[in-house]
Amino acid sequence: MTADSWNNFETQMNIFIPSSWLSDFLKAKASVEEIARYLSLCSQSVEKIHPSPDGDKILEIEVTSNRPDCLSVIGIAREANAALKSNGFSSSFLPPKKEKINLTSLPKLPLKVTITPPSICPRFCALLIENVKVGPSPKIIQERLKKSGIRAIDNVVDISNYLMIETGQPIHTFDYDKILDQKMIMRLSKKGEAVTTLDGVTRELPGGDIVIEDGKGRLIDLCGIMGGENSAIDKNTKRVLFFVQAYDPVLIRRTSMLLGHRTEAAMRFERGIDLEAIPEVVFRGAKLIAQNANGKIASQLVDIYPRKKSPKIVSLNFAKAAKIINASLKPEKIIESLTLLEFRLQKKTKEEATFLVPSFRSEDISCQEDLVEEIAR
Repeated sequence: MTADSWNNFETQMNIFIPSSWLSDFLKAKASVEEIARYLSLCSQSVEKIHPSPDGDKILEIEVTSNRPDCLSVIGIAREANAALKSNGFSSSFLPPKKEKINLTSLPKLPLKVTITPPSICPRFCALLIENVKVGPSPKIIQERLKKSGIRAIDNVVDISNYLMIETGQPIHTFDYDKILDQKMIMRLSKKGEAVTTLDGVTRELPGGDIVIEDGKGRLIDLCGIMGGENSAIDKNTKRVLFFVQAYDPVLIRRTSMLLGHRTEAAMRFERGIDLEAIPEVVFRGAKLIAQNANGKIASQLVDIYPRKKSPKIVSLNFAKAAKIINASLKPEKIIESLTLLEFRLQKKTKEEATFLVPSFRSEDISCQEDLVEEIAR
């Protein structure tokens, strides 16, 4: 594959977000059409508004490759709020409530996890959930998934897909009792190894792909692409390993390209995951499984995070920002614009200000010019 085809391969992707789901996180005195217009003007392009038989309206949004935070309902709600407020609308962004779960009294997860080399998985979090009753999902989850282009399967798998669309974080759910010897070894594949994925297809691997093998040497996951058929949730599943992680995006992209197999998960993993948000997604998922599949959290949280990222601080000179944008901007307006996008003001003088970059923009924002671009748009 040539360098040009590599660069042009899926640089953008379209997602489908029901306006009814968006309204969970965005309260605005604006029509769906106005939301679409100002989102397109200031952020991601709304290609079309699709009507739904129940009266809902579904936004088809093209998301650029440098904005993985927008591959989610929450990310689009945040952007739409900033766009609307900047254009005089009454609007509020309602972030999801943070789940607080005390796990200190629970036993450690009875699973040995090894990641070699550590760089292939920057963060890995997992919980064991017991007493699960697999069955249909609630109607609202099924309907929202269908409108987003995803087929409903069962209450456990649907919750993982639901959270992926809502938060932008792909999630794995394994039948814990199918992980032989309670061992998971994450490693790079050898050329010619094969794994049968959830779609029933046996895929011969090119080598250098991130995989998980269990204690008996079976490949049970083609990481970041699709889970293994031999570890799948089924109607007899009682114990679920619920785990959320990030992978080396370059390796996920390479495997997806070489196998010619695109998935919703791969398209998110290859753009980068917000490492700081991973535990919160685990807790939210555990709560949803408890509510909708009768599950009970049965272990402490495993959190493998060998190289914790330092918070990123970026300074901005007010005069330089105004000069680059070629507009007269008061410092208060500059600060307001960035605050809407969750850049947190750290320090302010007459000439400049410093901002804490939110973790979901840590790969996209690195210098003053990046902040100026945010203000300008």
